[in-house]
Amino acid sequence: MGMTPAETLACSPFEYLAALDGFMEANDPDSDKRLSEAEKDALWEMLEA
Repeated sequence: MGMTPAETLACSPFEYLAALDGFMEANDPDSDKRLSEAEKDALWEMLEA
């Protein structure tokens, strides 16, 4: 997941499970990886700032 053992131990159970859920969602080979229109707009706004 990209966390060191010390970072893992410093997490609360909630934080660890949230990181695990995000990792599993980001690395799911069966999911659709395309950005939504809202995500594209938000990314473009961030890049223009």
